[in-house]
Amino acid sequence: MSISAVLGFVALAGLLMLLGGVAIGISNAAQNRSARPGILLAAVGLLVAIIFGSMSSGLVEIGPTEVGVVFHQLGGDPATHSLSPDPLGPGVHIIVPVIDQVFVYSTASQTYIMAKANAEGAIQGDDAVNARTNDGQQTYIDVSVSYNIDPKQVNTVHIKWQDRYTDDFVRVRVRATTYAMIANYAAADVYGGKRAEIQTNLFNQLKPEFEANGLNLSNLSIRNITFTDQFAKSIEDKQVAQQQAEQALQEAARRRTLAQGDADAAVTAADGSAKAEIAQANGDAQAIKLRAAADAAGLDLINQQLSKNPLLVEWRYIEKLAGNVRLVMVPSSSQFLFNPADLIKGSVNGGGVVVTSTVTSATPEPTSTSVP
Repeated sequence: MSISAVLGFVALAGLLMLLGGVAIGISNAAQNRSARPGILLAAVGLLVAIIFGSMSSGLVEIGPTEVGVVFHQLGGDPATHSLSPDPLGPGVHIIVPVIDQVFVYSTASQTYIMAKANAEGAIQGDDAVNARTNDGQQTYIDVSVSYNIDPKQVNTVHIKWQDRYTDDFVRVRVRATTYAMIANYAAADVYGGKRAEIQTNLFNQLKPEFEANGLNLSNLSIRNITFTDQFAKSIEDKQVAQQQAEQALQEAARRRTLAQGDADAAVTAADGSAKAEIAQANGDAQAIKLRAAADAAGLDLINQQLSKNPLLVEWRYIEKLAGNVRLVMVPSSSQFLFNPADLIKGSVNGGGVVVTSTVTSATPEPTSTSVP
């Protein structure tokens, strides 16, 4: 309970004492008794009522989220509309009863909502901002604003609006500014990605207007944007078509990626096969070179041995003959692979070999060589 309320209660008790004393005085006088007790009680009650009543009306208690505007009914300055230049802050203040009048305003944050749905806004029913875009589409904008009275500018609020600032300023200015702002945008922008931009522009435009009228604008929010059913359907159809087109592009990109992968794999495989064939060919050529080199080296060794041992060929020839060969016949016109006379000197393979020469003509006579 506030101090002024306590003082008012005491003043009321004094008035009751005054009435009780008067009643007692009248009753005693009617019974031919002394009216003095009643008169004393009435006097005390009157004194208490006057003193505490005056104190109650001369004390003003301002709450922690309140501010008081003091209006001087006598002797006020017309330049300030007879208002005290210093508003009353939180606490208990003494004023001149009857002459000074205090108007208390709340400085707590307030939120005003204008919405299309019932029971959501400050006013029951459809209270959304009805606006048109620059391409003629009808829109319904749900807007909420949060604000509070600037304690230092409460005199401005009192002079311009008094307690009508919410209905006569906040509501009117927010609706008018939103209506004008939406007219600068196309319906697709309002419906699409420029909602945040619109919200920011509204806040920046309204904030200095609020300050000029003694209010602090702390937040503005576009809660919802509604279009006509026909336009909303067309927007949804367009978005569906756009999504389908994007999906088609993604599928085409996926197929191109797969085809490119297959092509790259084929190129890689062909490149690997060609490299393998080249390597095989190089290996074969290298093998031929190695075999040729080996054959050449072998021939060189054979030539060296033949130069040192001329009879080696004859020896190898005879060595390949079967062990039981007794007679060898050759044409008389052919050259002997070896000198038979040299073979006469010895035996080959432990047996005798007879070498015979025959002629195809009538002459000379066939010759034979016998080796014992």
